[in-house]
Amino acid sequence: MTDLFPTNVFKAESGVTLASSGPFSRKRLRDSSSFNPHPNQQPFGVFEFFNDDIASQIYQQQLEIDRSVAHHTEKVRIQIEEMQMRNSMKLTAAYELINKRLKTKEDEIHKMVEINQSLEEKVKSMTVENQIWRELAQTNEATANALRNNLQQVLAEIHFQQENHFRTNGNEDDAQSQCGGNFDDQDGSGRERKDDNNEVEWYNKNRRGRWCRKCGKEESSVLLVPCRHLCVCRLCVSNVDNCPVCNCVKSAGVQVNMG
Repeated sequence: MTDLFPTNVFKAESGVTLASSGPFSRKRLRDSSSFNPHPNQQPFGVFEFFNDDIASQIYQQQLEIDRSVAHHTEKVRIQIEEMQMRNSMKLTAAYELINKRLKTKEDEIHKMVEINQSLEEKVKSMTVENQIWRELAQTNEATANALRNNLQQVLAEIHFQQENHFRTNGNEDDAQSQCGGNFDDQDGSGRERKDDNNEVEWYNKNRRGRWCRKCGKEESSVLLVPCRHLCVCRLCVSNVDNCPVCNCVKSAGVQVNMG
């Protein structure tokens, strides 16, 4: 019986040798062969090998990603810092430019204020000066009117005296021409000069008081000041220093229109 059912020896994974015989042993053998207490032991070892390789690759990729992110972050940080620096420099330059322009405008405003003040002072000074000149012009106008009135009065007086003198001397000349009197001292007109000191009377009798005492060719038209003798013409007044009638020093000559 034992030969028909040979004894089967089964060595378990634990190292214990098991012997079985007969159908029961075979059945147990089949059952034991079909039963594997660790059916996934070999696949787990393979997967562990692949898992280690994948984990290493993932770790390396993670390191590369971290390095790439860190590099990119550093690059972005540097770019941002450079951009901020450029913006800061631009803002500083713009601020300085604005301050410079403001200072220039303030200087211009200050100069304009000074010029305005100077112009205001000049206007005030010119206003005062204009008032002074206006008052002076009014004074001069009043003086000129007074002098004009005085001159007209003097001329009227001289004209009146000359007319009276001509009327009187005309009668005397007629009487002397009829009598043919004797002359001890005669001038160019043939009339006696009895009194050398009375030049005015002799002049009026000799020339009728109308002709220039200097040249005797032109009509007297300049009144000498201050003696007020109408005795020289407009051509001779510049060459006369003393009055030809009274020998008074001439200070001025006034042109008189006798028309």
